[in-house]
Amino acid sequence: MDKKIAKIAVITGPTGGHFFPGLAIAEKLRNGGNVEVSFFVPGRSYIIKWLDQKGFYYRVIPEVKITVKKPFSFFKLIYLVFHFYNILLRGQFDIVVITGSYTTLPFLLASFLCNRKIFVHEQNFIPGKITKLSCFIADKVALSFPNPSISRSKKITITGFPIPEDFKKRYEKKEILSQFNFSEENKTVLILGGSQGAAFLNNLIIENMDYLNKKKLQFVHLAGKEKERLAGEYKRHRIKAQVFDFYFDMAKLYSITDIVVCRAGAGTLAEICEWKVPAIVIPYPYAGEHQRYNALYLAGQGGCNMLDQNTNCIKLFPVIFEKTLKESDMIKQQLEKVSIVDKEGNNKRVIMELLKNGRQYT
Repeated sequence: MDKKIAKIAVITGPTGGHFFPGLAIAEKLRNGGNVEVSFFVPGRSYIIKWLDQKGFYYRVIPEVKITVKKPFSFFKLIYLVFHFYNILLRGQFDIVVITGSYTTLPFLLASFLCNRKIFVHEQNFIPGKITKLSCFIADKVALSFPNPSISRSKKITITGFPIPEDFKKRYEKKEILSQFNFSEENKTVLILGGSQGAAFLNNLIIENMDYLNKKKLQFVHLAGKEKERLAGEYKRHRIKAQVFDFYFDMAKLYSITDIVVCRAGAGTLAEICEWKVPAIVIPYPYAGEHQRYNALYLAGQGGCNMLDQNTNCIKLFPVIFEKTLKESDMIKQQLEKVSIVDKEGNNKRVIMELLKNGRQYT
């Protein structure tokens, strides 16, 4: 390209599973130099906090979800497509990076209409609707999971799941245990409810506290809105625990964790693979089967133990917990072989190749 600085627009959805891959890709691109990255994101406080901390330029975008129950949403979509079309033209962006979610649809269509290069990253094992549409109009579609059922066209490539640098930072385990007033002798269990479905995991742990109290365990529990309730239950059962609604520095938590109990969002599973932590994975059942297939893939590789959310889940939890304790070393060995994390900057490489094949826009 003749252009000295490549201008890249990153468009993400509102959840961490959509935002953090975009942030990780942007970090890699910016570190390469001669690249200017701008974010277009839904107005979520945690997203704004991260972008402010990292020093990225951003604009908050309106959200629209097309549904037959709201016929006027279609007209809003058309308005936003042309609104974003003008933004892309004025900004002279060379490439648009999209990480999925319904909120990115207007930008995807606008990018196609104004002939911008389009890179779409799919986080889940089963592609979402935006990714399926992108297969027709994007220049490259990058996958996190090696799903053999997806046709291998020239547009599709497997890059792995990009993780932000902050999530990979290593801490001294002894130091973090001391900060939490934890013992080096006991195993540390991390409970992650995720942005969806935290209430079920909270209840699951409460119902099993009599069992857990018999073990030499200590807990870090991200309980969402039920922080006070969970803290009270741990105290009542005399179980040592640190309970938070949300924790900004996840690398600290992974540095001391021996077992994770979590949902099966692609981001969480990628972090498990990055940190090689044995996990009990309970897919959120109301996410269009995305989490279930994510979990089935990792469990099929021997990288976690999976537990379905159903009426038997509470009774089965102690059995699966004992199994995970017993198989801990074997699971860690299997996680060494699982490759769903983008460790080599594959997403950046594909984007830079698109830029080299692009052209100057006027």
